[in-house]
Amino acid sequence: MKKGYIFIVLSLLLFSSCSDFLKEEDKDQVIPRTVEHYLSILHRESFIQTTQNYMTDFMTDDIMENRKTGSEDKNLYKSLYTWQRDIEVDGNGDKASVNKYWEILYGLILTSNYVMENVNEADGVETERAYARGEALFSRARAYLELVNLYAKPYDPETAASEVGIPKRLGTGVEASYPWATVAEIYALIESDLKDAVKEFTASGLKKSLWHPDALTAKLLLSRVYLYMHEWDKCIEFAGQVIEGRNSMLWSLKEHQGSFVNTTNAEILHTYGEPSSLVGTGDYAMPHIYEGSSSPTYGISTDLENSYLEGDLRPTLFVTTVLGMGVPAKWLGTFTTMGAFNYRLSEAFLNRAEAYAMKNMDKEAYNDVKLLVENRVEDINKITIPASGMDLKRFIFNERRRELCFEGHRWFDLRRTKLFAKQIDHVFTQVNNTGTIMGTETYMLTPNDPNYVYPIPQDEINRTGMKQNERVEKLPIKSDY
Repeated sequence: MKKGYIFIVLSLLLFSSCSDFLKEEDKDQVIPRTVEHYLSILHRESFIQTTQNYMTDFMTDDIMENRKTGSEDKNLYKSLYTWQRDIEVDGNGDKASVNKYWEILYGLILTSNYVMENVNEADGVETERAYARGEALFSRARAYLELVNLYAKPYDPETAASEVGIPKRLGTGVEASYPWATVAEIYALIESDLKDAVKEFTASGLKKSLWHPDALTAKLLLSRVYLYMHEWDKCIEFAGQVIEGRNSMLWSLKEHQGSFVNTTNAEILHTYGEPSSLVGTGDYAMPHIYEGSSSPTYGISTDLENSYLEGDLRPTLFVTTVLGMGVPAKWLGTFTTMGAFNYRLSEAFLNRAEAYAMKNMDKEAYNDVKLLVENRVEDINKITIPASGMDLKRFIFNERRRELCFEGHRWFDLRRTKLFAKQIDHVFTQVNNTGTIMGTETYMLTPNDPNYVYPIPQDEINRTGMKQNERVEKLPIKSDY
């Protein structure tokens, strides 16, 4: 982005936090006047300076504590790791910065709304306007999908029309209050935005770099939305269009060289977020979540590591050992030479395979997951993939975990599943400041647990008086040493 636009962006961001988003007042602004201005604002806020909620991984079965690390250091994320009712206070009694995504995501929605409200009157050509509208619609849909899956119950076709979702905001004007929409209404908005984004991208006829989403990216996200909604036929349709659009081109890890996310990897559809958005950089740099400790506080669970297949080539790419413990390589800058977060063709295969399996189209589901696996292992002939039924469904669900770990999928997948709902146990080892193990605490998250829904940030509750999401206290089973 040109330097001359930075002040424009900063002016816009004066009211880009969630709290301001829901109560902002009109201010004199430096007004963008060209389509390029709006594209620069949107690109910077939605696709460059943006983050992903990696914090959800702390609550999944993919993360475990380092039992040797002192409790004071581990306490920084203990409330999240143990699914406490109040996650904004850490285990040391200090304020925890783990619930910032309400503000971030509503800020992205505001930016998207701002662009959509004004870009049609901007100086420039219609093709660029269409592309800007497509990016704004995509960005808003992406933000709403994450919001509704963090702060509301999972989509259930039987209850979504009556289940309270999140506030819906489609403009930038000042209103006295913002009514809450149901889960079904939010999903309908997401679906509509993504379909309109596909139309706008297509109508523009423009092809931009991987740093910009396009029609295939929107279709991939649509296939995920339909998967969550149990709309199997639509999931198959849109995932299929993505697969066909990229000629089924998966990257064989047997031919892999260098970072996984790079310009030679044909399965990358869209990349976003500066690598500095990751929680660590460099070959052996300590991820930010471990700062203040002499060793990793949390890392990859043995359950995830043991789930990989014979001759699976992914662990060498997805796991990095830091001071004796495996940590997510996807959280380190060496995993990518492009953006921090990515939309990949492999998800389209997994979305379609699961949808096929749910329709008992076992042959089609088998073929999709087999094609992915044979590009991820040394020898597909050593892998037994169930041919049908519940075993095939379970294999696909587990393959989704192996392939998409630490990319923001696992928490949402655990929330939405009924077939493979499980109890998750997280052990927290009490270690004093001399390194002596004092005992252990075991916390449990049960299927359909109310703590699968994030609490609304307390600042927002205090400001608006809105009702807090219902969560329960988590008490441990203790064992002394």
